[in-house]
Amino acid sequence: MKSSTNILICPLNWGLGHASRMIPIIDFCIKRNKNIIIAGNGNSLDLLARRFPNLEIEYIPAPTLQYSTKRAIGFTFYFNFFLLFVNMYRERKYLKNIVNKYMIDTIISDNRPGIYLPKLKSIYFTHQINVYPSKNRGILSNILSKLHKNIIKKYDYCFVPDFDNNSYAGRLSKNTTGLNLKYIGPLSRFSIVQPNYSENKPKYDIVCIISGPEPQRKVFEDILIKKFKNENTKTLIFRGLPEKQSENIQIGNIRLINHCDDSEFLSYLNSAEIILCRSGYSTIMDLITIRKNAILIPTPGQPEQEYLGNHLKKYGFICVKQNDILNFDITETSFIDYKPIEPNGEDLKNILDLYL
Repeated sequence: MKSSTNILICPLNWGLGHASRMIPIIDFCIKRNKNIIIAGNGNSLDLLARRFPNLEIEYIPAPTLQYSTKRAIGFTFYFNFFLLFVNMYRERKYLKNIVNKYMIDTIISDNRPGIYLPKLKSIYFTHQINVYPSKNRGILSNILSKLHKNIIKKYDYCFVPDFDNNSYAGRLSKNTTGLNLKYIGPLSRFSIVQPNYSENKPKYDIVCIISGPEPQRKVFEDILIKKFKNENTKTLIFRGLPEKQSENIQIGNIRLINHCDDSEFLSYLNSAEIILCRSGYSTIMDLITIRKNAILIPTPGQPEQEYLGNHLKKYGFICVKQNDILNFDITETSFIDYKPIEPNGEDLKNILDLYL
């Protein structure tokens, strides 16, 4: 298999998770002297541009995931997927120019179906083989899952950041139709950084991680501020805004940070008594990597997060509905012993050496 030289990496911009889980992949490629070009749009592109300031950055537009302030399900949710598929043809125009500009020989797409050209080596990353727009599998789920699987088949390889058996993503990553999948285990940016501890760095009773698109990001932030501003707990809230300056905001006993580097972020998480966050899969992989439990608050109406929040209870996580968090006694929270799944396959570095 011919070794890759010029690699284009392009993650989906629905939250920061698709970009953050590409960080260890990019880091690996840099250490192997690969020439990496990062493409994308929005906050996810900002995150990777800040993390890797010396790499070439290219803009490829994509539809923005839209939520309502109450529910993401319904027509809006379905329309988001429709726009994603329609945008494939628009993405290809940008992609061809970038491929010619940098002589790209390998494409890595994280859930962006338009980032593909038939004559180039292509790798697709996804944990959601099966699409569930509702709690139960129905006609729409069958249609969306079939569309997604047809996209996956076009790529040379599909890497799934999960384990084949006893997986963290459960039914989302299950291979139900015999696709040629490579289960590579969880991906996390924290696998390649060391915590930045210092004597002057404050420790917090509660650390909250806000993620996802607007307006639900802001809704979640407002709920957390309301929850903790009058409680006797030292609280830190990461706002998930990498495009803004890293200013500090103090509201009573709450400190809010727009964004910080991975090393500092890791140190706060390691020292936290309790972590609250969304049940997005990339956040879950970060917590699994550092072996920390958390209270998971799924984005209302997002079926993937609602499923993951409940599925992960068996691994020691606690799941609370957003509407219930104000009345939830967090200080009385106790977690069961953390029971991570032990790797049962090839080492990730060996897999990447083989395919890149």
